[in-house]
Amino acid sequence: MYHCGMRQVGERHVAYKVDLMVWSNRLDLLALSNFKGEVQIHRLHWQKVWNLIPPKDNVTVKAMAWRPDGKALAIGYSSGSVYIVDIEDREILDNYDLELEQLDEFDCTKYYAITCISWAVRAEIYNSHREYNIYDDSSIFLQKIPANNAYKNQASDSTSRDFKEIQEPTQLNMLLVGYGTGYIYMNIFGRYPYGTIHLAQLAKDDFGEYKVLDINMSDDFSVMQILYVDKISNNVLVALINTSVLSAYAEEILIVAHRHGQISQQMSYVDQTMNSIIEAWEHILLEMDTKMAYYAESVPEGGVSADLLELLMLGSPSDELQLFLLQKLTANDLKKFGNSVELSYSTIQKLVLKQLNIVGQSLTYHLAELRGIARIPDRYKILGLEESTVTAAIKACCAFLNKCLELQQVIDVSMRNYKAFFRWLFVVIVRLLDEQAPSDIVKINQQEQSHIAEFLYNFDNVQVENSESGPDKPVRFNLERLGQYLQDQELTILPDDDDNLWHKFLKDNQCLLKDNDTIFPMAEFKKFSLFQQKKFLKSAIYDVFDITQKDAGKYFSVLNHLKCYEEQLCGKLSDNLRVSQIFDATGKRFMMAFMDANNGKEGIYFISANIKEKACTANAMKYYFSSKLIPDNSKEISKDDSVEVFDLQFYSAEYLSLLLRHPHSNESTVFVQLPLNVLFENSNEINMKSKSYIFNNMAHKKDISPILEQGVYKVLDKMDGFRIAVSGGRKVAVVLSKSCRKVRVFEMEVDGDDDEDETLDSTPQSIANSQNTSNTQNVTSDALNE
Repeated sequence: MYHCGMRQVGERHVAYKVDLMVWSNRLDLLALSNFKGEVQIHRLHWQKVWNLIPPKDNVTVKAMAWRPDGKALAIGYSSGSVYIVDIEDREILDNYDLELEQLDEFDCTKYYAITCISWAVRAEIYNSHREYNIYDDSSIFLQKIPANNAYKNQASDSTSRDFKEIQEPTQLNMLLVGYGTGYIYMNIFGRYPYGTIHLAQLAKDDFGEYKVLDINMSDDFSVMQILYVDKISNNVLVALINTSVLSAYAEEILIVAHRHGQISQQMSYVDQTMNSIIEAWEHILLEMDTKMAYYAESVPEGGVSADLLELLMLGSPSDELQLFLLQKLTANDLKKFGNSVELSYSTIQKLVLKQLNIVGQSLTYHLAELRGIARIPDRYKILGLEESTVTAAIKACCAFLNKCLELQQVIDVSMRNYKAFFRWLFVVIVRLLDEQAPSDIVKINQQEQSHIAEFLYNFDNVQVENSESGPDKPVRFNLERLGQYLQDQELTILPDDDDNLWHKFLKDNQCLLKDNDTIFPMAEFKKFSLFQQKKFLKSAIYDVFDITQKDAGKYFSVLNHLKCYEEQLCGKLSDNLRVSQIFDATGKRFMMAFMDANNGKEGIYFISANIKEKACTANAMKYYFSSKLIPDNSKEISKDDSVEVFDLQFYSAEYLSLLLRHPHSNESTVFVQLPLNVLFENSNEINMKSKSYIFNNMAHKKDISPILEQGVYKVLDKMDGFRIAVSGGRKVAVVLSKSCRKVRVFEMEVDGDDDEDETLDSTPQSIANSQNTSNTQNVTSDALNE
């Protein structure tokens, strides 16, 4: 006899009304959303891990789903955005701003945005990932990418962590996002966009208007079950979709998604490194530029270069320059500037040479592998990979590497010129003070003098647009040629490559460039800054994985349509459904239960669809609970004997958890663990091809209470329950009160085999110990006091 063993872990009051509750199936963590749009993560014993505020004002959470490994949470907001959040530290791993349907009628706003999110995982572990394969090990060929913290970049910690934690999964998992507009967005691992399908397209009804309520996938990804509403008639339907393409090409999808993850990760690294370079460059110019601008205001336009060149050639400064050198730019200041500039230049040089170059080479390698994949159309064409777009991305990556090399040469020249300039200026100031300068500094040879002259010639020779030539033209300096490479505009001083032998060779042999995907001309990128080159590269990589033109739905087809419920009173059931789905891998069947949240006495609607064979069979029944569930001889049985159902959710493939009103006490509720085999055995087999609506005509209402054993329920004394969240994987449950401000947390199956699972130990100390010893439960609590 089954016994509903529940042990209360704690009862807590919360500051704001709770809206949604979702348990992780891998860790003892509960995700909550409240009416303010915040998301909170709590441990089993109600220790808060962190709190995440909504991305915008007046935005609420519509749906949440845990990644199968428990290390990330997908959050769907009313604005149409989906955020993938790292459980460790609240970092936004990815986000998608997906389009909304624009509806004219004000009262139709209920159809906006996200209606459901599920994160499905494919059961099979691929043989190719069980054994080491030398051809898949890129570390043999590529240099290890260094952590950014070598140069004290603030973003370094997150970067190095990302590189360690993003590992190639051995199982395929897919994030499915359903919309009130009938669209379903599919994303592999929560990172790689697979495509978007539209129910109207699958139903071959271009004028159909549908609202997706819930989505579930079979364990091999061959069938998808969708519960949806026809928005015109408000009828509730279930569609079984043939998604065998996802099953047949699962390994190919896994390979491409892994390549996408590597490339995206490295582009993020490029962004962070570029930020570090820009910070170092700004540090160079901050005070120097201010001082030079002060001097420039006291002389005519172009006077800075003229005065300094005159000083270099004649050896005597003008009155204004002498005043500036002795009062505003002293010898001590100059020493500090020199050391600071040299250090910053050295940092930039290392960032370009040891980080951008290495990442650029890695990107080229992974894109080249992706191009090889794109050349196998029978396996990869179906994923939307095009060789031409991958080749364009490789070309953009080569141009980026070429621009890094160009910048490296500019840095070498600038460092040489700067050193000579500072040394010369230091000697000038010392002489003006009638002091003796060290003999090794005084010597300036002819070559160094020509470098200083070239440097001074372009000192304030900045090309400006005509619109800036008025009296209010800002003072601008080319204190160096490096800065122009870090701005989102074309270069003003182009590199002199007339003597470049390779360019001459290509110019004389144009035939080499014709239809060649290995040798690329770089002339079109000559005026690009490094910043522009990076933007061009990001755009080219985005085009490789762009799904806006991809018709993912053409490979899917409808196996069967189940007509569940015909809406006879408009707006009654379809807007107030509480839905739960699960796939039973042992029995190869989908099971679905839903109820009317506004009329719980109607009971629950249960459907089971068997997909073992192509000709699917289905069972369905409408069940209600009577007061016979908890007999009380002191009270007479009334005619209206239905017990109100508050909420339902599948606990596992064996049990459906329900929350009922206590038939004899208004202060208590009843938690029921309903065996699914009882529901299945007492349901009616239905014809999947029937045009009748199942719960209007074919399935009669049945009292389930007399069939159940007494051990399937537990009375929750003095708890006015309203919503539940359960997890069979973690053997936990939480009950929310009607006020949405009080929760009770329970451990389940306490009389069963719970001792085998150490993570279910009920003491806070044991949970703390397990977190210290297990990497899988290493969840930080930086925001406990927020």
